[in-house]
Parts: sequence; C-alpha cells; structure tokens
Amino acid sequence: MSFMTGSRVFWHLFILALLLVSMMGPWTFDLINVPAKYTCDMPFVRLYGDFCGYPMSGFQTVKWAAGGFFHVIDEFVEGNFAMRFSELIFLFGALVIVLPFFSNLLLIGKRDPHGLQIMNVIVWGMVCLPALTIFILQSSRDQFVRFSYLLWGLWLYILVAIGAMIFEILVLRLDMKPGMAIE
Repeated sequence: MSFMTGSRVFWHLFILALLLVSMMGPWTFDLINVPAKYTCDMPFVRLYGDFCGYPMSGFQTVKWAAGGFFHVIDEFVEGNFAMRFSELIFLFGALVIVLPFFSNLLLIGKRDPHGLQIMNVIVWGMVCLPALTIFILQSSRDQFVRFSYLLWGLWLYILVAIGAMIFEILVLRLDMKPGMAIE
C-alpha cells in the first residue's frame, strides 16, 4: 500500500483524467418530441412513444444547471420565492459535481496535503450524493432503464467517486499510522 502514498501525484492525475472522460460521456437524455411515425436518427434514441432522447454529457448537464442557478438567483432577488427553494437545492447539488476537479488540482500542487486530504474526502462524499441521486432518478424511469447502458459517463463518474473516496481514506489512514503500511 505504500505505492499509494509514494505516487500521489500520479494517482490524482489519473483520477482527474477519469473524471474528464466521465464528464465527456452521456449522463442524461434531453427529451425531444418526435412523432412515432418518424425515426430517431443518431445521436437520438427513441425512448418511448413520441419522444426521442438526445444524450447530454456531464459538461452539458453542469452548463445547463449553471444557467438555471443564475435564473433562480435572479428570481430570489426579484422576490419570487414560490417553488424556488427546491430548485436551488437541486442546482447546488448539480454544481457540486465539479468540486473534485478543483480539490484534486489543489492536492497535486501541495507537498504536505494532510488538511487538503480531509477536505478531499469530504468533497468526494458530497459528490457521491448528487451523482447517485441523478442515477436513481434516471434509473427509476421505465423508459430509461432500457437505455441505462448508454449513460456510461454517469456510471463511470459514480465509480470514480467511490474509488477516489476509498483511495483518499486509505492514504489518509496510512499517513496517520505509517507503521500500518503493507510493503
């Protein structure tokens, strides 16, 4: 296990690369009304009835959420509070998804990252919640269950988040008890 603590920069770069790949992959479908008598050509997928889905990447999803975030803030400033709090919580959850990029970049540049490692474990824990929520909401819809394999970007992100959190906990534990390292 000492190979984990000895080459942290490599592992954090590897995690960042996997995060970028997962964010480029499809996370959800944007529904588009196309009557059933017409075909859905690539990249669209016939989901059900008169609806085709356009696969949206993680970056597109976060971009969409950021636009909604500014709209909700504008509504709060204007005094329109009706039904906006739940939207604000959703948007904060969607924007939390990009936090690991920044926390890993900070960890790469530091020599003694003990405090940042604790922060990184917290970030990965926070990230698991919205990612799993998106996954559960997508998989609970009947029409999306058949096409869940197309959402490989979201699957990869969840696996990277869980793996990175386990990695950070193990490295943090090894740093706290160096005599426990398995050589």
